[in-house]
Amino acid sequence: MRLTILIVFLLSIGLTAEGQIQYNLKVEGQGQLATKKESPFWLHTNSRGRLDEKTNIFGLLNSKASLNLVSDKYIELGAGVLYKNGYESGARIDEAYFKYVSPKIGVVVGKKQREDLFQELSASNEGILWSLNASPLPGLRFFIRDPIFLKEDHGIGVMFSWEEYLMDDDRHIMHTRLHHKSGHLVFRSTNNFEISIGGQHFVQWAGYSEEFGQLPQSLEDYRRILTAMPSEGDVGNGQEVNALGNQIGSYEIKIKTKISDIDFQFLYNHIFEDASGMKMGNLPDGRYAVYLEDNRDAFWGWSWLQAFMYEFYYTKNQSRDRAGSLLDGADNYFNNNLYRSGWTYNNQILGMPFILLNENRFRIGTNITAVHHIGIKGKILSDYPYRFLFSYRNNYGVEGSYFPEKRTILSTLLEVELVDSDYNLKAQIGADISSYQPANLGVGLNFSKTIF
Repeated sequence: MRLTILIVFLLSIGLTAEGQIQYNLKVEGQGQLATKKESPFWLHTNSRGRLDEKTNIFGLLNSKASLNLVSDKYIELGAGVLYKNGYESGARIDEAYFKYVSPKIGVVVGKKQREDLFQELSASNEGILWSLNASPLPGLRFFIRDPIFLKEDHGIGVMFSWEEYLMDDDRHIMHTRLHHKSGHLVFRSTNNFEISIGGQHFVQWAGYSEEFGQLPQSLEDYRRILTAMPSEGDVGNGQEVNALGNQIGSYEIKIKTKISDIDFQFLYNHIFEDASGMKMGNLPDGRYAVYLEDNRDAFWGWSWLQAFMYEFYYTKNQSRDRAGSLLDGADNYFNNNLYRSGWTYNNQILGMPFILLNENRFRIGTNITAVHHIGIKGKILSDYPYRFLFSYRNNYGVEGSYFPEKRTILSTLLEVELVDSDYNLKAQIGADISSYQPANLGVGLNFSKTIF
C-alpha cells in the first residue's frame, strides 16, 4: 500500500513537468458467459491474474508515466487497479511499480506485469516455470536486457537476472519469500543466428507455518537456498529432504535466426525439482517449441498467417524410471510437502497452465500430462486480426492419485478484433471438449481504450 501511494504521488509530480513526462491512461473491460459454471480453459488462462474460472466480468484502469533520460535511458512509473468477480471478487492492485531501463540493464521495484514474448500464442511465455497465468508478485528485479558481449554486439555474451519477491497472498505458509535467478551463455553471429544455453532457478523459502512456526530466514539460510543446500537442522519435522526451501528450476536452450524476413525460434525447457532432475533423470519431461513470425507484407501472398507457434509439453516421467525413486519417491511437479500451496499465487498456477489445481483449488491435482499446443495469428479478409489457440491434452492425475482412465481434453479459442479506431473491441469464443464430461462453450467481449 505504501508503494502504491508513493507511485501515485510521483505520477502527480510528473504531470507538472511539461514536455518531460510521457503519460498514458488506459481502460479495459471484459464480459463473458459459458454453458457451465466455469469458463472454458482459454477464456480465463494466461490472463495475468485478471480472470479465473468463474469470472464473468472484469474492469481495469491502468496508467504509466515515463521520463526519457540521457543515452537511451528512461524511468517509468506505473499503477493499475483491477475489479473482477469469480472465486475471489473485489478490487485489487494489478500493478504498482518503478522501472529504470538502459540499453543493457533494467531494474523493477514493485508489482509489474511481465512482457508477452510471443504475441499471446504461447502457453507458458518465457519458460515452463513462469507463464502469464497469475498476477505479478511484489518485489525487486534486476535483469540484463540484451546480452553483454566481449566485443561489439556479437560473439560470446552473457544474460543474467536476479529477483526477490514476497508471496503476499493467502497461502498455507504465510509470508513465503521467493528467490529467482537466471543465467545464460549466448553466442550471436553477424548473420542473424543466436543460440543461448542456461537455466532458471526458483526457491520458495522462509515464511510462517501455523504448525512449525517461523521457518529459516537468516542470512546463512539465504546462502543455502542460493546454492540448493540442505538446512543445518530439521525443518518442518523432516518435510524438507533434498534442499532448504521448495526448489524448482529448468535448463533452457534457445535458438533464434532470420530467413527472408521470417523470424524463427526453437526452444527447449527441461524441468527439475531435485538432484535427479538436475542430472536429467526425468527425461524427456519438458517443453519443446518452435515459433515463426512473418515480418513481410504477406505470407505466401496472404495476410492470414503472420505468426505461428507449436509447443509440446511432457511431464509423465517425473523420475519414475530412476531406480532411486523406489527409495525417495518420484517427482511431484509444482507440489511440495511443506509449502503446500505449491507453485501458485492467488490460487493460480505460476508456471505452465496445463498443470492444474485440485477441486478445492488448494493443491496441485493434475501434473502428469502430455500436451500439444498450437497458436496462430493473422488477419481474416485483411481487415480483421485474429488469434487462434488449440490445445490437445491427455491428463493422468498426480502422484498417488492417478485417474482411473486418462482424461483427454481439447481446448480452443478464437479471438477476432472487430474494431480498432478510437477504441478496441474483440470478440472471443472458446470451447472445451472432454472425454469424461460434457462439452463447455463460452463467449466473451473485450473492450479497451487509451484515453491519453
